[in-house]
Amino acid sequence: MGFLSIDSKFSSSSFMQQQMKHCIPAYNPLVLSCVFSVLGISFCIFGSMLIQQSKQLIYFKMRHENGQTEQRQISLHLNQKQPLALYYQIPGFYQNIRSYVQSFNMTQLASNKFTDVPLDENCELTTPDKAINYPCGLIYKTRVEDIYTISINNIPLQMNAKILHKHDIQFNNYFGKAFKQLPNWQQVADWMLPAPFKDVQKAYSAASQEELALLNINFTNKVVIELKMSGTHNYSAFRNVVVAQPGLFGNKFETYALGKMNLAFGIVCTVCALLYLIVYIYLKVKEGPRIKDSKGIKHAIIKLQRTEPGVTSQYTD
Repeated sequence: MGFLSIDSKFSSSSFMQQQMKHCIPAYNPLVLSCVFSVLGISFCIFGSMLIQQSKQLIYFKMRHENGQTEQRQISLHLNQKQPLALYYQIPGFYQNIRSYVQSFNMTQLASNKFTDVPLDENCELTTPDKAINYPCGLIYKTRVEDIYTISINNIPLQMNAKILHKHDIQFNNYFGKAFKQLPNWQQVADWMLPAPFKDVQKAYSAASQEELALLNINFTNKVVIELKMSGTHNYSAFRNVVVAQPGLFGNKFETYALGKMNLAFGIVCTVCALLYLIVYIYLKVKEGPRIKDSKGIKHAIIKLQRTEPGVTSQYTD
């Protein structure tokens, strides 16, 4: 009986709550239609621009077998206004495993001399005479040391290895003096930042627009890019080498995906704008001359809300 009385109290309180006065905002559908129209048109234009830009970006992938010296030639159009970047991918190589991510010593990486922190290869403390003079741990040990060179129309292109942002170089507290004396330390630093996905992609080198202009090549025609690949990685059978021209929002596929998302959101906003416009036209036709200003629109919407089944609330201005 106690449970039944509680249920009856709940049902009565629920009925009383439904009878309580409350406020539901009445927005002007014409204003909402204008707002969604502006958003829809803006996102559609921006998305279309990104999709169009992605078509002008270069993304070419080649396979490099482990332990082989290979030479490939590709013919394509280059955009002189975009930098040229070189990446390497290792399919199926996981850098997001906890034991792998934690396999380094921060104090050693930030030191002025590696031997100042007496560690062995596994980052365990050892005697000073047995301390290693290079970074410890699996991340550094599994780094890629391949060598890639590029020439355009038989002209060698000096691809620099300065792939980190200037801010990361000047204000980086993770890598000390000893680390920055390693050959191609920026490539090693980029490798030691674990990738969250299974297909690891890292930057190898890049050439700016100014460096491309020094070649004095007619970029209106197709150019022949010759890529020489050599090196061995003990933890992968092959690598994918990527020649790309990144845009402001990433490489070709990232820019295209961002453009599609903006375009989809713009279409949704445009559909919402049309629906609110239909609601406004419906109210104008139904109420006729009584809708002269925003207050008349508000009363029409309140009247329309009152016709919903199950709504017993009282509305006031």
